[in-house]
Formats: sequence, structure tokens, C-alpha cells
Amino acid sequence: MSLWRLEWLRLVRTHRIWILLGIFTFFGALGPLTAKYLPEIVDRLGAGAEVAIPPATPELAMAQYSGNVVQIGLLAVVFIAAAALAFDSKPEMSVFLRTRASIRSILRPRYIVNMVAAAGAAFAGSAVAFIGTAILITSPNTVDTILGSLMLALYFVFAVAVTGLVASLVRGVPATALLSIGVLITLGLLGLIPVVKPWLPSELVGAFDGLVAGTGFIYGRAVASTVVVAIVSVAVSVLLMGRREI
Repeated sequence: MSLWRLEWLRLVRTHRIWILLGIFTFFGALGPLTAKYLPEIVDRLGAGAEVAIPPATPELAMAQYSGNVVQIGLLAVVFIAAAALAFDSKPEMSVFLRTRASIRSILRPRYIVNMVAAAGAAFAGSAVAFIGTAILITSPNTVDTILGSLMLALYFVFAVAVTGLVASLVRGVPATALLSIGVLITLGLLGLIPVVKPWLPSELVGAFDGLVAGTGFIYGRAVASTVVVAIVSVAVSVLLMGRREI
């Protein structure tokens, strides 16, 4: 059995791919529903309190989706990627793999399968959000939604690359996942520095909302830096894992 098929079967038979798709599509469906029916929900639960609620718009519905998946979806992506890339956490599995294939051959399918799964889940969630918004409210701009989904998918691919880099520095799956989340949060906090902000991968998160809202594409620097840092992260992780002693 090839390492590619092994990685795919591991993702499917452990139900991780279905968990990932389930989270993204759930929030894709929840976003339009929340935007459409939030006034009624607040009215029923608000006990007469006056609450200012913005009117339901396609931009609000899609923003509800992206806001949820960037939090919960990102956790799922990172933990699933950590389970695949931190294979040295199990010495028996590590020895078995390392004595039969090069580190590049081991990591290549693990990186690519998890990146494709993360990006695919992001697109699936966006598609559900788009359809739900079109049915309940009105259709968002199709081209802007596709471009925004690409930005969101790129960010999740970047998150997988960061997780792989962290996995080359620590061994445990929980440690890899938690440290990866910490790194991603820290990168987001750097956005407080105005001169750095346009270059940060975290800008791709806001790109989804911005593009759907029709602000135009102003994220070229964030895309370029994200691609470069992701490639460097993968390359460094391969180098460090190749030198690691078991």
C-alpha cells in the first residue's frame, strides 16, 4: 500500500475528514440562518429588552459563516494536521516509517492530503453558506465569494504548514496543536502594528468578509507572504525532521 493511499485511508477511516466537513458545512448553514432569523430569536429570548440588530444582508450572513469557521474550523484543521504530521509522537510508527521511506516521502502525502482536505472543507462551507444566503436573503456576488473562499482556503493551508513546522520542533500531538494555535494567534496580534498588518497571513481571514462586501482585492501582499512562509515552513520541517533522532 502506498503512503498516499495510507494517508487518505487514515483520514477517512478515523472519520476526521467527515468531522472537518461537518464543522465547515454546519457553520455554512448556520450563518445565513442566524443572519435571517436573529431578530426573531432575540425577540423571543430578550424578555422585552431593546436590542439594535442590523438588517439581514448577504454580507452579514457570509460574515457569520467566516467568523465561526476561523475559530472552530481552525482548531479542527490544526488538530487533524497535528495528528498526521507529528508522527514521531509514536516511536513504533516513527521507526516503521523512517526505516522504509525517506522523510520527504513520508511527509509529502501527509502535507498535501491535509492541505487539500482543509481547503476543500473551506470551499464546501462557503458553498453551503452561499446557497443558504441566496435562498434566505439574496445571492452574494459569485466572483467575490469564490475569490474570498480562495483566500480563506489559503489561510487554512498555511495553518497546516505552520503545524508541520511546529511538529518538527516538538513530538506530542497535543503540544503540536496547541503551540500551532499559539503561533497563529501571535501572528494575528502582530496586525496591531500598522506597517506589518498588510503582509500578515491573518489578513486573509478578513479578506473573505471584505471581498464579499465588495471592497475589492487589496490582499496581494498578504497572499505573497503567506505562500512564501508556508513553503519555507514546509521546507524547514522536512530538514529538521530528517535530522531528528528517534
